[in-house]
Amino acid sequence: MTTHLSDDLREIEQRFKKEIEPYRSDLWKYCYKLTRSPWDAEDLVQDTLFKSLAILAKLHRPVKMKSYLFKIATNLWIDRYRRNPYTVQSLEEEIQPDRKSTFNFDIMDHLEFLMQHVTPHQYVSLLLAEVFHFKASEIAGMILTTEGAVYTNLTRARSILRKAKERQVTTTPVLDPVPNATLNTLLNGFRNKDPELIASVLSENVTVNIVHAGIEMGRDETKGNSLNDWKEVVDTQHQIVAEYRMLWGKQVVVEMERKLDGDLYLNNLHLIETVGEEITHWAFYCFSWDLMKQAADELKVKLNATCFYHIF
Repeated sequence: MTTHLSDDLREIEQRFKKEIEPYRSDLWKYCYKLTRSPWDAEDLVQDTLFKSLAILAKLHRPVKMKSYLFKIATNLWIDRYRRNPYTVQSLEEEIQPDRKSTFNFDIMDHLEFLMQHVTPHQYVSLLLAEVFHFKASEIAGMILTTEGAVYTNLTRARSILRKAKERQVTTTPVLDPVPNATLNTLLNGFRNKDPELIASVLSENVTVNIVHAGIEMGRDETKGNSLNDWKEVVDTQHQIVAEYRMLWGKQVVVEMERKLDGDLYLNNLHLIETVGEEITHWAFYCFSWDLMKQAADELKVKLNATCFYHIF
């Protein structure tokens, strides 16, 4: 019975993911602009997809899928703000009402400035209107307010943003921390295309999160599934380059292929947690298409994981 139920739920989840696929990249970009962190954006996307799928079963009317996803993401982010509020700094400015705007400021260059000087509702109103081109009436439905309040939010945020001075955008530095013995074994397992060596540092009860694709419980299941699939892929590739890097504030194993042209191509990103000399939690992101593209740009390498796009 449990197996049949799991199969049914997986089929429903796959149908849902195919339905939302046209809006997935926009959702990730929106979550990235809200959180200003690729890792946090990925977490917010996952939470949004989980909650939006769960709530759909309780709705008895059709929904516009893009607006629906953005509404869930917006409210999740605002709820997190309420738990950990930031301080909005007051800024003197002359506010002129503008319901029709030809505003084309490069908002991405001024996210930090915006976060310091506008409220969460003003911030999301500006992003939804200027970057994702939702109408005021749609935004009002997403943040549970009136259309007039949305116009007020937009007027305030646009006025504040015009005060922003041009600044240079800096990227997160990529460092090379010194790994420990467990990580050395893991890195060598990737480099030697050796799933047994990788499995040797996994806890018997390891939890493996294949982000957006599934969860494996225990070393034996991991060896029989994701490590077996990984081996089939890397056996068709050339030199595997695995490095332990600092990426956007987190230590991560970067797995790449060096092809015959000499260039590096990003295969996967791996986040691990260890207890003693064993890996107890392992998450990897080859199915997180937008995160992988962002990481390849940050690491200044090409993207190799295109085979995972549109796979659920």
